[in-house]
Amino acid sequence: MKNPKLPRCYASAVFVGVGLLFAACDKNHEAQQATEKQELALARSSSNNRTPEAQKHSSHKKTPSPTPLESALAITSLPERQKSLAEIAWNAIETDPELAHKAFAHLAAGSAEKLPLIQHYAIRLTEQNPDEALAWADSLGTESEIAAAKSHIALALAETDPLRAANLLSESGIAGREFDVAIVQVIQRWAAKSPKDAAAWVSNFPQGMAREAGIREISQKWLTQDPTAAFAWITATNDQPLRREIARAMEGALLKSPKEQQEQMRQQASLALQEELLQQRSNALLDVGDDVPRDAASNWFRSAIFWLSLLLAK
Repeated sequence: MKNPKLPRCYASAVFVGVGLLFAACDKNHEAQQATEKQELALARSSSNNRTPEAQKHSSHKKTPSPTPLESALAITSLPERQKSLAEIAWNAIETDPELAHKAFAHLAAGSAEKLPLIQHYAIRLTEQNPDEALAWADSLGTESEIAAAKSHIALALAETDPLRAANLLSESGIAGREFDVAIVQVIQRWAAKSPKDAAAWVSNFPQGMAREAGIREISQKWLTQDPTAAFAWITATNDQPLRREIARAMEGALLKSPKEQQEQMRQQASLALQEELLQQRSNALLDVGDDVPRDAASNWFRSAIFWLSLLLAK
């Protein structure tokens, strides 16, 4: 059977379609080859631009950046290193206590940067656990650091347990200005709550600035709260040097009071005790300085004239 002949127009269309198909395939192939050549050229260019040193390092992981603590420890200047370590410790106390402890451990003993940190940390730790705070204080390296910690532990305790704070200061056996200041501050807080107990404690102190300052604090607060009880303290005191200190402090507290209140308080003392207080007025004025009403100074002047006239009359 003979193959039927296709119409000429139909055969032409078929050939044109096949030709276009092959042309499209050729174009796609050429485009793919061009893309591959471009990628290969870029890869070669990147490889050629890398130095041997860069290629060597690229095969290893990047070295991590030093931590702030490592950077601080690497500082060669001791003052600058101490300053940087203290800053890290201060900033990390609340957010990262472990980091703060590590930075603190590298600070020089007794340094100006370390003592404020000790004082601050002692108060914060006492608020959480007083026993733990005391154990930590005992672990410190120097006597000055232990004193700084325990004095501030006592201050923190004085707000809620002044008796324990006072006993801590008494039992510590550490002397010096740090403890003298702490003693006065503890007495100040204690006298506001229980002046009688504070007075009994301070009466056992050896003579010195801490005892005098403590007596002044107690006198000031106790006379305002209960003048009769305050005067009973001095009346019951037989130790003459201590009695004079109390009389001097009480006279100073009276001189600092408004005139009407001062007179009311004086009337609750016996005439003999009023005379005893008056004998300490000149010393009391040295203590209070300008912190007195004007009429008190004029009264002192009149009293001085009176005593001077008695001496001249003899």
